[in-house]
Amino acid sequence: MTDITLGSIGLLERFTSWEVSSEPSLSDHRHILFMLEGSVPVRLIRNPRVTNLDSFQEGLKGRLERGPEMIMKDEAGLGLAILLHKQDLITAYEDSCPLKPAKTGKHSLKLTSELESLRRVVRWLFNKCQIGLHKVGNSTDRLSGEIERR
Repeated sequence: MTDITLGSIGLLERFTSWEVSSEPSLSDHRHILFMLEGSVPVRLIRNPRVTNLDSFQEGLKGRLERGPEMIMKDEAGLGLAILLHKQDLITAYEDSCPLKPAKTGKHSLKLTSELESLRRVVRWLFNKCQIGLHKVGNSTDRLSGEIERR
């Protein structure tokens, strides 16, 4: 089977970095990850609500059981034990709650445009108050009215 990658000279000039992924693929080849100049990287997040709790408990239990035996006779030994167990917790959580791309739906864009519109109205009214076109006592009522109308 031939592996074909489509591209152009113009696209080649926009590459800023690349690396071979360590993620498993269903191919004989590993994936190549790259960034393009001007592209927006995908924001990855973890959603704690979808954490696989059984996997988390098993992973943490396994890490704690096979962890190093430590004699905590002094402050340094205790500090090292805390550091290692903290890393065990983090690793168990990351293994049971994978990273997923953050969703950017049409609702978030709509909210952003509504907020931008309100920001403009508030800024316009604030500037009018600053230059004295409205009385200070009346400006708060006017500002509230304009925001409610929008």
